[in-house]
Amino acid sequence: MHSQKVEAAPWGAKKLYTTPVAARGTWYYKESGKINRFKLTKHTVWGKKLYYMLPKKEYNKLESKLESLPEKKYMSTIYHLDDTIGQVYEFKWHGMKSFNVNGWLAGAGNGAYYVPVTKLRHGKKVQALRIGHGAYNWLTFYAYNHQN
Repeated sequence: MHSQKVEAAPWGAKKLYTTPVAARGTWYYKESGKINRFKLTKHTVWGKKLYYMLPKKEYNKLESKLESLPEKKYMSTIYHLDDTIGQVYEFKWHGMKSFNVNGWLAGAGNGAYYVPVTKLRHGKKVQALRIGHGAYNWLTFYAYNHQN
């Protein structure tokens, strides 16, 4: 019998979030005249592992624990969490299964919204990913996969 070492999820994260199939892939977008790319996989976006948000009571308990750390430890923990893990909630955008990613135990903030859509581009209907930010999912940009 072989055993595999499994890394425990940090700071109370329990259930991995599975992204919608239509949102997965390598996506390209233009910003400041430059083409940028990012990957969205089954359980990650921008390299961050995605987990469902915790129930409010659990969340508040862990957030209090985090905030009680000495400042240096608090800051290093926040930077680590921001770089490695995201909390997700799902929503519908014009009938499409979509999701929002925010920092783990962020306390506040609106995160990024990811919505798979179909766009008309160069006269053809293509798959795109609508990326939004802010309190009301304001459009930041559309990303397209490598086939478009």
